[in-house]
Amino acid sequence: MMHFLRANPSFFSLFICQFLGAFNDNLYKNAMIMFITFKLSHSTEQTGLLITLAAGLFILPFFLFSSFAGQLADRYPKSMLIQKIKLAEILVMLVGALALVSQQLELLFFTLFLMGTQSAFFGPLKYSVLPELLDDKALMKGNALLSSSTFIAILLGSILGGIGVLVEGGTEVMAVSVILVAILGYAVSLWMKPTVVYQPDLVIEKNIIKSTWQMVAQCRHYKMPFFALLAISWFWFLGATLLSQIPALVKYDLQADDTVVVTFLSVFSIGIGLGAAWVTQQFKGNVHLKWHGVFLLGISLCFGLMVWVITHYSPPLSASTDSLMNLGSFLEQGALSSLLLLLLILAMLGGAYIVPLYTLLQKQTPEPLRARMIAVNNIMNALFMVLSSIFIMIGYALSLSLMTMFVWLAIFNTLVALCIHVLPKSNDSAAEFLLKIR
Repeated sequence: MMHFLRANPSFFSLFICQFLGAFNDNLYKNAMIMFITFKLSHSTEQTGLLITLAAGLFILPFFLFSSFAGQLADRYPKSMLIQKIKLAEILVMLVGALALVSQQLELLFFTLFLMGTQSAFFGPLKYSVLPELLDDKALMKGNALLSSSTFIAILLGSILGGIGVLVEGGTEVMAVSVILVAILGYAVSLWMKPTVVYQPDLVIEKNIIKSTWQMVAQCRHYKMPFFALLAISWFWFLGATLLSQIPALVKYDLQADDTVVVTFLSVFSIGIGLGAAWVTQQFKGNVHLKWHGVFLLGISLCFGLMVWVITHYSPPLSASTDSLMNLGSFLEQGALSSLLLLLLILAMLGGAYIVPLYTLLQKQTPEPLRARMIAVNNIMNALFMVLSSIFIMIGYALSLSLMTMFVWLAIFNTLVALCIHVLPKSNDSAAEFLLKIR
């Protein structure tokens, strides 16, 4: 990996910028969530409401600004925009640091909205600029590195943010840390060489609703990239559902503590990286979707086996948190500890599934439209993540257990896998077929 990064200095700059940005976002978000949970809120209902509001405020800018961000990325040099966005991150984190130190809830939420906005503008850039920084054969490897490192950055930021803010003097440490990481990200962005502008005469539509509608309609004409976009969004639906419920799964179904939660999240992040590396090695830079239905069927099988293990071997529910198993005790439970292996396999299949799709999206989208296609992808990803939350809320409203919801998730995923598997072999006709059954 280091040889690959050294051989591509502009990609190395993007790689570090993306890693630091994802790390900083999650460092701040989880510091804020722990801060709200243990210091600012005073009831379960208040905590749930505030955390749900926080998630919504972070996702909202992807709906509001992705179309504008995609147009900007196609209109101006991407390297210049990346540098300006990383500079803006410093200003955002200065506000965030003030919010943490002052403990003003409104300012914390405002910072989270600004962070979502900054991410919404950075998203179309990081994936649309890749084909300008790497040749075709290296493109899949670049996507694999970006995807796997992002999950690792999310994990590290989540752990350090959650732990750091609760220790003595932790609030001040977090405030300084988010500023320093933002400054480092901006410094690294200056290493990127200037990029080409493919559509300098693009007229930017400033009406958010109109521009979003126009972009989606325009991108749908490119069948295979739009198919990849929908398939990526489905992965985010699966991932958002699973990751958001891991804390509840570990505490209430497995009767285990926060060390097991961290282990589950770590295993998932490692699995994504391993799957991305494996598919890059096996496909050797060539993009095809021959195995994607199989990958999804494998994910459904993992969900089913996890439900079976938990249903048959989970300990009886206890109201006392003192009886929760730590990591050592959990690993001694042979059947239950097999869940870590199943989660690893599930995540590896996810990594193998998503990397070729990002590569396909980049390769088969015309260069003048590429950033806007990525922007539409971000809008769809956000939409599917919201649908994931709605799916979970409906399940709980109907008094369904988490295991029952996982079974339904496996059923939905199997249907999507079968649709992909039975599509005609021709890429163009496959995409047309999928768009017809949407």
